[in-house]
Amino acid sequence: MAMRTFQASSTVVYWIDDRRHMVVADVVGPGMRYIDRYIRDMKPFDPLNIERLVASGKRIATISQDRHLAPACDFEHYRGYLRDSDVTDVLDFVFWCDDEPFAGLGILKSPDDPSISEETLRIATSLQPYLEFNLGNHPRHRLWRRHRQMRLIYGLTDREIEVAELIGNGSTNQDIADALEIGLGTVKTHLLRIFRKMDVSNRTRLSARLAGIDIDATASTVRHGML
Repeated sequence: MAMRTFQASSTVVYWIDDRRHMVVADVVGPGMRYIDRYIRDMKPFDPLNIERLVASGKRIATISQDRHLAPACDFEHYRGYLRDSDVTDVLDFVFWCDDEPFAGLGILKSPDDPSISEETLRIATSLQPYLEFNLGNHPRHRLWRRHRQMRLIYGLTDREIEVAELIGNGSTNQDIADALEIGLGTVKTHLLRIFRKMDVSNRTRLSARLAGIDIDATASTVRHGML
């Protein structure tokens, strides 16, 4: 849809992880030939990289209008990469949830594509909330939100979240040890800490507590300082 709507040759959809790193989900068009080089070498020079976009608070940005987000020397270096990649401009979307960026969409314009105009930006501004809402309901993002609430509300570590999720899926201690490549003693230690943090006494109650996490409600509660 994005390629057709914005008359672009390539699009890149990506998730933004907890460390605000780009996790590419899908690349369509000739731009996929250059994405590895971007991630490996060029991202620090990009005026529209995750760190700069988030710092700017922008939800929509373009290379042509927002190149100033990077120092001039960085952009000059990045301009060569764009030229080598046959990219004349980029329209970037950032999607947010609970004041945190969680995904992005890059629209890559080639020399044969119509340039980004004021009308393009008007359409992009109108579509941003719609795209944000739909990506927010993607199973991957809902899982990310669930894990975020487990950290915020119960103080679970990333490893404890992994163990808790496996328990919720019906895994035995041995299953967990095999899946995470840890010893049974370590699994039991994690379980005791999870039980204490989540105020439950056994696996059945833990599974029920996990199943009862209301993502939307807990997110609202955290936002309003009620926990």
